[in-house]
Amino acid sequence: MTLIILVSTLLRYLAGQPISFSDELAGLLFLTMAFSTFPHVLNKSGHISLDLLTERMSPGMRKICSLFSAAIFIAFAITFSYQAWGFMDFSRLISSRTDVSGILLWPWMALMPASMVLCIAVELKKQLFRTDCDTSGKTTL
Repeated sequence: MTLIILVSTLLRYLAGQPISFSDELAGLLFLTMAFSTFPHVLNKSGHISLDLLTERMSPGMRKICSLFSAAIFIAFAITFSYQAWGFMDFSRLISSRTDVSGILLWPWMALMPASMVLCIAVELKKQLFRTDCDTSGKTTL
């Protein structure tokens, strides 16, 4: 992704002719990079967490807060997956393509609901197989 943008920028300023599809492809590659890493980051608990309040709570309250946040996330992920699937399916029906290079969009868009479904599975696994909370509020098995 970075190489495509670098080469296109150099060609734009040195030769006056950038790579025509570079911006579209870079955007699609960024979408792929972001959505393909969401389940992994969620599984490793590498996301931002607000532990300023939860670290002062009792283990029982931490568990309640964890369950509440998991329910909110799962509701969001289900809604997002449903909407993204509909958007992707419509794009497939009309054979939507990018403006400049004509890249077919629906295969790239299919990554969004797939990623959210994997995130739901990761979150359910974390909540169902939780055994204890340590002093930092992080779940340990």
